[in-house]
Amino acid sequence: MTTWSIDPSGVAGVLTDVNPHAEALGEALNALGAPLGAAVTATQSGAIAEAVQSYFDTVESPRIQGMSARISAATSGVVSATEAYVTGDLTMAADAQAASVAAITPASLLLGAD
Repeated sequence: MTTWSIDPSGVAGVLTDVNPHAEALGEALNALGAPLGAAVTATQSGAIAEAVQSYFDTVESPRIQGMSARISAATSGVVSATEAYVTGDLTMAADAQAASVAAITPASLLLGAD
């Protein structure tokens, strides 16, 4: 492949399509607390409750926070990269247009001479 192009509206479409899935994951993880708490309570064991709490504090909570952070960082990175691409595209177009005008305009006109 010798060229590449980013379609900003296509990127926006992908992000729009992905967002409900990211939100659903967050909602599912947030909803996990109540059923888990009920299950632990049903065991009527302080040792099990302590073990489950310890596990979630040291293992699952950091994983869940990490997933959330990676999703957010990926989304933000895609937006930033697309914005930089569009800015670069506009700058290159302006430079090309200025070069074209300079190539066909006599130097005396560029200096403001009559």
